Parts: sequence; structure tokens; C-alpha cells
Amino acid sequence: MKIFPRNKTVPAMTLLALVSGCAVTGGTSAPDYNASGSAAGQAGTFIEASNEKHMKGVNKVGVLSCNVMFGMTSAASASTSGGFRAGADRATGTISRSDVKVTVTYTVDGVEDSELQRIADAACADAEKQLAGAGFQVVPLATLRANPNYRKIQEGGRPSPFEYKEKRGGTRYLVLARTGETVTDSRYTGAGQGFAQSFKAVAGDATEQLEGQLIKDLGMTGVNINLLVDFASLESDGHKTFAGLANKNSAKVKADIQQAVTGDLRFQPLPAQKCWKEYGKEKCQIKLNQQPVFATRQPVASDRPFYTSIDNVTTTGDKVTSGLTKAVGMLSALSGTSSKVARDITRYQVNVMPEVYEAEAVTLSKGLSGMAAAKAASSR
Repeated sequence: MKIFPRNKTVPAMTLLALVSGCAVTGGTSAPDYNASGSAAGQAGTFIEASNEKHMKGVNKVGVLSCNVMFGMTSAASASTSGGFRAGADRATGTISRSDVKVTVTYTVDGVEDSELQRIADAACADAEKQLAGAGFQVVPLATLRANPNYRKIQEGGRPSPFEYKEKRGGTRYLVLARTGETVTDSRYTGAGQGFAQSFKAVAGDATEQLEGQLIKDLGMTGVNINLLVDFASLESDGHKTFAGLANKNSAKVKADIQQAVTGDLRFQPLPAQKCWKEYGKEKCQIKLNQQPVFATRQPVASDRPFYTSIDNVTTTGDKVTSGLTKAVGMLSALSGTSSKVARDITRYQVNVMPEVYEAEAVTLSKGLSGMAAAKAASSR
């Protein structure tokens, strides 16, 4: 009897998975924002509120901190997945599949730190003007800076700007405070979860405690402003299906290159503040669930072109890595051994027009703070 060799052909779905690992431009645009329109009239579309019932009685406010985060690198990844039964039929002579992980990165180029600082300063100044325009009595920044508690807050912050990176994925931001100030919000610095910070809280020197004292000293409601200016929105089709039971035969990342601003205004209402004595010091606190937050429901975006070109800047090293891992994955599949994951790396550079980028960032930031201030004022 003649014995035929086993079929070692790579399944078509594996080849398809490798081919589909590419960037697809043209995502869904955010709702249109009209910079000439009414802030109050558009607030319902772009701004959502939480804990707004605690805005009652809020009139005198002071901006405790204003931080602007700039997206410098945006990255996303997706991968195919063999699922629970990926190799279940190998006993009949078929082979293990080779999966692929796609990584796509966009980096902004052409904007200097000095330009980012101008944007941050303008955005923060505009936010104060929008609060005043919405009917709030705004304590001048000079008055805040003269208070010793404010100076202690600044001493405990991080130098501005500082780089903030996601632990995984490669997304990178620069965080800036107002000129002459440090970045003090624990959401950026990570100080709120640090071991040393717990001792500061006992001593009454944590940022939150110092803010509480400053709020009491000046008889005002504190406002913390956080904005994110971004240039790209990347959407991945994911890495696996529910419970990993089914095959996932695509690996796609969609990119929408568009300038947009998101963020929030957080209020620490003076009427909600509670103070007590502890360890010989007075401590003041406003519970988080009593702090109204007015945040973007949808990005405040612009369709105005802000770049001259988008270049493929995938490095030779990226191409070599992609080629080698694909080859290893294919050979692994052909030999019938355990499946390997190939890598497909693509990098793009967005070459911006600085003057357009700056103008649009300031306009969009002003629009966000204006709508958030209007929403906050209507909640009183």
C-alpha cells in the first residue's frame, strides 16, 4: 500500500490574517463643534455632569490647578487569535496556525515645547475668563499665589513639562502646567497612590489637604482644570473574542487624524467642606462624591487641516523584526509545532503646521471650558 505524505499547507485564514494587519485611515468624526455658536447651547451635546447637585450655593471660585496634556505619540495594536480549537484537528494531519499582532504608531512632529506652553497658558487663562463669563466670581491667580498653602502645593508638584507614558502600547504625552507652576494633580503625577503620600496625608501636607486649607482660607470653591489636546484617534478591533473560544481572523487598527480636545472642570464646593482637628493640625476635606465634575461627553474637534503630510517612517529595524517573526511563524506552522505570533509594525509621522495647530488647540480648549462653565453655572 502506497503511503501519501501529510498535507502541510498553511491554512488560508492564516495568510488572510497576516495581510489584514494594516492601518486603515478615516474613522468616524466627532460631532461638529461651532466655535462661533453659543457655549450654553452646545453644552448639552459635548458636556456631561456628575454630582451637579452639590453646585448649589457655589459663586466664588478659584482655579487651584490647570494642566494641559498634549498627545505626542498615539499607538494601538490588534491581533488575531486561534481560539479554543485552533489546534484541535492537528491529529488528522493539518497544522497549527500562525497568528499576527499589528502595532500602528502615529507621532506628531513640528511643534516645540515653547509653543505648547503658549497653548497651555492661553487655555488656562481662557478657562478663567469663561468661568467669569458664566457668572462666577473668580479669585485672581495672584491672590492664590500669595497664599502659603498654594506655594506648598507648588513645591510638592512635578516640574512642567514632564513626560507621561502609558505602561503598555507606546502612547506618549507631555503634561504642562501654567508658566511658573508645577504639575500637582495626582492623576498625572501618581502621587496619590505613593507610600510617602500617605505620611503627608497624616501630617496634613498632601495636595488635597493643602487645597482644602486654601479653599477655607480664601472662602472659595476650588476648581481643578484638566485638558487633553490630541491629534489622532486610533481604534483597534481587539486581541481576542469572549473567553478565547472562537477564532479571530482579523487584526486591524483604524486611525482618524484630527485635532480634538477633551477634559474636565472639577469643583470642590466650599459648602460641602468639612474640617476637623487631627494630630494637632486642622484638616479639611470635600468628599469625592460631593465634587461636581463637568467633563466632555464627546471630543471638541476641528476638521481644519493642521498638517502638511503624513509620512511612513517605519524603521529598517521594524521591517526586519516584522519579517523575521512572520518567517518564524510560518515555519512553525509548516512544521506542525505550537503556533507563533508574528509582528507587523508600522510607524507614521504627522508633520504639523505649528501656527494652525496652536490656533485650533486654543480655540477648541476655549470652547470646552466655555461649555463646561456654562453647564456648571446652570446647575446652581
